[in-house]
Amino acid sequence: MRSGEVEVGTTYLVEVPHVLEADHRLTFGALRGATFPLTVTTLEGTEVEGIRSVLSPTTAITLTAEQCLELGLPEGVYEIIGNLRTADGTPIVLPRVQTLTVPIEWLVPFTDDRPQGHWDATGSLW
Repeated sequence: MRSGEVEVGTTYLVEVPHVLEADHRLTFGALRGATFPLTVTTLEGTEVEGIRSVLSPTTAITLTAEQCLELGLPEGVYEIIGNLRTADGTPIVLPRVQTLTVPIEWLVPFTDDRPQGHWDATGSLW
């Protein structure tokens, strides 16, 4: 797509190329050849920022000031990141919002038909 064809608030299908430029390899290496829906929130030149829903057992909890004090931590903001599991160790998978910036050229109109040669990463963290 081209920048004039993209609208904020619209959901598009992202087609991540199989071969990535060097500056995209770190961020999108695990998503090479994938497709996933992305709702555009910001247009930035030749890129868009958007959000997508992913499923993950990973969660984060921000400690309160009282908890930090009780743990003897220096003043500041602290977050505990880990996996949410049942008592028997089974992961609990929850939806969460992921923000991504992708090149506009990776966007195509959203349809239920997936292109051949790409794998569906809808809801997948990777």
